[in-house]
Formats: sequence, structure tokens, C-alpha cells
Amino acid sequence: MRTQHHVPDTSRRKALKSLMAASLLPLVGTAVARPSPAEAAPAVDPAVNIIVPTCYAPPVEGEDAGRYSWRLAKAVLDFIEDNYAGRKLPIWKRRFEDIDLEKRITNICYWIVEGVREAKDIYPVDPAWVAGQIMAESFFYEFAVSWAFAVGPCQFISSTASRYDMLCATDRSAHAHAPYKHPEYAGELARYYDLRSKWKRARRLRTKIGGDRGELLRTALTAARDGKRLDMADKYLRVDDLAQDLYDQMKEARSRFRTYMQANLEGRDIFNSRDFDFLMNFDQRVVYSKPIPAMVLMLARHLRARSGNIIAATAGYNAGLKNTRTSERIYSRYGRLPTFSETVTYVSRVFINHHEIVSRIS
Repeated sequence: MRTQHHVPDTSRRKALKSLMAASLLPLVGTAVARPSPAEAAPAVDPAVNIIVPTCYAPPVEGEDAGRYSWRLAKAVLDFIEDNYAGRKLPIWKRRFEDIDLEKRITNICYWIVEGVREAKDIYPVDPAWVAGQIMAESFFYEFAVSWAFAVGPCQFISSTASRYDMLCATDRSAHAHAPYKHPEYAGELARYYDLRSKWKRARRLRTKIGGDRGELLRTALTAARDGKRLDMADKYLRVDDLAQDLYDQMKEARSRFRTYMQANLEGRDIFNSRDFDFLMNFDQRVVYSKPIPAMVLMLARHLRARSGNIIAATAGYNAGLKNTRTSERIYSRYGRLPTFSETVTYVSRVFINHHEIVSRIS
């Protein structure tokens, strides 16, 4: 446990000078080299190139990889400690001092570097950017589950995870039986998606019937004033009632499936070999070796699709790459930032995370 006051670097990160090899073996497999001060890699330029050039060479080869991974982890930890010492962390809802972030972030940075190396022939990716993006996604919490059932440190939904060869909860028939907890709720995810599809169709039909809500209200009030029966109102209300009923059922399915996920993740430890084996057979989105290289690969593909535009590539991870398209001829190859409020906030956070992390690496 770290104290809240500033501690010199020589003593603050003792765990980073020894990787706690025994606890990391299930995730890393090999220890990451720890550089001495004399071996420290060159300073990193904290500037962000909005268009990442194809000639960018991330420091992920040879001995530089181990040194950079260590420095990246330390920079992330310093950034978090500087801003959250004595406070509760986002997503975790627990105090900074009560969580072993060193072990987690050291492993995460190792897999980021591995992922960047594997994706280099598709497009070069900045490892510090990936760290900043994982921070925005989950704050490095392996068991994060969003309201839309995005899971793990990289927040993959099941359909995307499947495309990257990750096993997800309910993929196997065994997931709906003991020893898994609340197996009766395993089918609620499929039910949720079915209900959501029907709910969206009902909303579209409601809009088609009623048009603009202000116009609908004016039409209804005019009919009431003139003592006329408005046949359209009956149809609109029936569809509106259907949409509300579907929404209520959707909320119930969401709550039940969340109960299923929480029950099977609660109390697990990805650094415990038995729990690690359980999780690899339940939902691989929560372990590092699967989702992190997949995230890097997706970002590399996004960068290639948007001519290196890191804004569009990042936004595409949050909102879908198709939503970063633009029809403007001179900009079409680069894409754009969608105007979704959530995505704008997300990209802004990633930019700041990257700046703070790279400044500390330097």
C-alpha cells in the first residue's frame, strides 16, 4: 500500500524492479527486462501527430521493447497516482491504495508492446496511445462490464470479440449449467439483443406514424379542440405501449444477465492459476493475452483504413468505424470525428491520457 504523500522514484516502485514472476507467469510467460538507469531508452517526444505516418517506428523491437514496456508502465502508474492518491478510481469504485495496479499495468503494458509488434505490418501503433485508450475504456479493470455488456480491459462486446477469436460468456452450452452460477440467466443476453431489435423497430414505426413530436402534439390538440376523433392517435399509442413494454422487458433481461456475469466473475483473480483457467474457459475478454493484442490489431486496421488519422481510428473503436466516414472528397480518405457526445468525450480523454503518460516517459 502506498502512502498519499510523494515518495521518491527510487523507493516508490519497488514492485516494478521485480516483476513478481510467480504471479505473472499465467499471463506473461516470460519476464520483462528491467533497465538500469544507465540503460534507459531515449526520451519520447510527447507531441501527438494527428496523422500517424507509415514510417513511424514504435520502440517494440529487441531490448528496447522490455525497457520501453517498463517505462510505459511506470509512467501510467505515476499519472494515476499523481491524480488519484487517496481517492476512488473510476470504474473500480475503490481507493487507489486498495488496488494492486502495479501488477496489472505491468502486465497490460507487456501485452500492448506484444500487440504493437504483431500488428506492425498492418500499421504502426503508438503503445502509449493504446495505454491511454485502455485507461479511457476500463481504467485497467479486468472485470469491467458496461451497460451494453462490453467486457474486460478493452471493453469488447461479444460480437466483436468473436471476430477476434475470443471465447465469451454463453458461447458454450456448458455456460448454461453448473458449476456456473445463475445458469438460468445465461440465455438472457440473447433475449436482450432480440428485445432490443424489436424495440428499435417499434420506435421507428412510432416515428413513422407520428412524425415530429411537436407536429404530432399540435395535430392531437387541434383534433381535441374541434371534437374530432384522431385515428392516428390510437395506432400511435398502441405502438408506443408496445415500445415501452419491450423496453421494460429489455431492462429485465439486462439486469438478469448482469447478475449472471457478476456472479461468475466475483471473487476471481486473473493472477491465480485456477481462476485463470476458469476464466479462459468462461470469458477470455477479461484476461490480457487475448483482448489487448486484438485491440491493437483493430486500431492498426482503423489507422490503415483512415490513412493514419488517429482521431478517426480512436473514435471508430468507440462508435464504429463506419460512423467516421465523410462524403467530403478531400477528407474522405481520413474520415472524421462523429458528433456523438459520448465519442467526443471519449476521444478527448484518450488524448489527455496519452499526453500525460508520454510526458512522464520523457
